[in-house]
Amino acid sequence: MSAFSREFFTFIEVAREKSIRRAAEKLNLSASALSRQMQILEQGFGTPLFVRVPQGVRLTEPGEALLAQAQKWLDDETALRAAMRTRGGAPGLRLGVMECLTPFLAHGLAGGGALTIRVGSTEALVEQLRGNQIDAMLAFNVPRLPELRVHDERSYDLGVVYAPALAPRGTAPFRLEDCVHHPLCLPDTSLSVWPRLDAEIYRVHAEPRIVLRTNAIALLTDYVAAGIGISFLTSLDAAAGVASGRFRFAKLANRRLAERLFLCSAVNAPLGKAHLRQVGALFKAIP
Repeated sequence: MSAFSREFFTFIEVAREKSIRRAAEKLNLSASALSRQMQILEQGFGTPLFVRVPQGVRLTEPGEALLAQAQKWLDDETALRAAMRTRGGAPGLRLGVMECLTPFLAHGLAGGGALTIRVGSTEALVEQLRGNQIDAMLAFNVPRLPELRVHDERSYDLGVVYAPALAPRGTAPFRLEDCVHHPLCLPDTSLSVWPRLDAEIYRVHAEPRIVLRTNAIALLTDYVAAGIGISFLTSLDAAAGVASGRFRFAKLANRRLAERLFLCSAVNAPLGKAHLRQVGALFKAIP
């Protein structure tokens, strides 16, 4: 939790974006809900904080003064939180990540502060972020929730992962229907890609022979490397195995299958400048 209201944080986001619409997209809110929050804040301070312009909104003089003070207050609060955690024996930034991202974290640590890293599913990490158990998270397919602020995101198409003996028919990029005649190792219902992947498999009128269902990416890749079946993963999931020569990765011609990676923090517990730089460097280090 934070000492400041939700309206306070949404005001800062609107000021950064210079647009209620763009700020609403970042905060996973409707533009009308965000406009209402700004009205509440203006009523509380007794003065207009924004004026509408063709490109969006512009801060009034009182709005500029509030933004400068707000940034100082938040930096002070962040510094206090860090100092209190340090006195309690906990190191700097608390970061939640999915298991498939851990091989890439070391490349973004140069010059950064200490980290406490928690590994979990998207659902588990979202709950930890909402409960202030972590400061930021890197995860795929994060739900659009008003409590979360999205700092960065990018998309990864799914590809087919296979041992040479189980190569799909034809040449890459492979069609999904050229892959499903092989035994399949698939993610289970706890992974966010499951409903879209299953829908696409059955959309091509296949009757797949599924030899494994699991939420463990490592187990999926072990089965693939052993030649037991093929799977559908992102290039990040497959990177270590491809680099070591355990299996191959190729793009799918069906581009409706994609995973979206998000860097998020909680709206009511914003990251300080140092932590923003640190998580930004980590995000950029992920291929």
